[in-house]
Amino acid sequence: MDSVLSIRGLKTHFFLDEGIVRAVDGVDLEIPRGKTIGIVGESGCGKSVTAFSSLRLVAEPGQIVAGDVVLHQENLDVVLTDLEDEGDQIRAIRGKEIAMIFQEPMTSLSPVHTVGFQIMEAVELHMDLTGSDAQAHAVHMLDRVGIPDPGQRFGQYPHELSGGMRQRVMIAMALSCQPSLLIADEPTTALDVTIQAQILELMRDLQVEFDMSIMLITHDLGVVAEVADEVAVMYLGRVVEQAATDEIFEHPKHPYTRALMDSIPGMGSVRKTRLKTIKGSVPDPFSQLSGCPFHPRCEEAKKGMCDVGERPELLVLEEGHQVACVLYHEEVARG
Repeated sequence: MDSVLSIRGLKTHFFLDEGIVRAVDGVDLEIPRGKTIGIVGESGCGKSVTAFSSLRLVAEPGQIVAGDVVLHQENLDVVLTDLEDEGDQIRAIRGKEIAMIFQEPMTSLSPVHTVGFQIMEAVELHMDLTGSDAQAHAVHMLDRVGIPDPGQRFGQYPHELSGGMRQRVMIAMALSCQPSLLIADEPTTALDVTIQAQILELMRDLQVEFDMSIMLITHDLGVVAEVADEVAVMYLGRVVEQAATDEIFEHPKHPYTRALMDSIPGMGSVRKTRLKTIKGSVPDPFSQLSGCPFHPRCEEAKKGMCDVGERPELLVLEEGHQVACVLYHEEVARG
């Protein structure tokens, strides 16, 4: 199959005393098999909530209110949104078929258990290994992700390791059961550029070795340009553009995508010139705007077209390039 995971019309809302936050409000997304897709967008656009929803890890007061998340296995399609939050089926899939690297390893790793114990726990849960065999596999994974003296590190606690080492432990834990999909949520946050480059290179190497798909959530367009095969741009809970990485960077279609690209400082830029910014700010999370939610900040918005009606749906402009913008809907309608 072309996709390892299909997200269709996903809506995840948070029901608060102040109102409803529509964190994910109709996401349509295909995760290509064996490739890396970068998910980009401003903070609060729904990137991480989409990932948590896919693994059924949304905490109260959040709820998945609509849509499907389908895992395409070799001989079976599993609708993850039909499974119980903490049922045996979803627990068997987490870590085994879909693994996740969380943003901050220090808060994701248990401070009272050794890193080796935590990797062994995942191995014994999902693989036919126990005892010394599980320990040997855990040490092998620590070695595979480039941790020196893995036998000694196996018995250490997270606080005894550097930030880069802890991130490598998280990768070792996530890949210990050879998942078909790895979700990496800001995997290089707070790491210096040298360690960041090492982590990204490691993920690329392991992707080839395990024939694995990667869903990379990040704010860093430089990281996306370096490692992603495809890019999905999100704004206010929906995907507004998706295409191959080269196509997105060379021919961005959606005004929001173009604004993101224009805000990247370029090589050889004139000193003491202001960086281009996206005017305005992300709308109040409790409000619902008519028409395209980006129209108050869009330099190309047309009154009476972009600010009325429903949100524009994703439109296929050409093979592999989709965009949700009224301007292109009108262009296609004119032929």
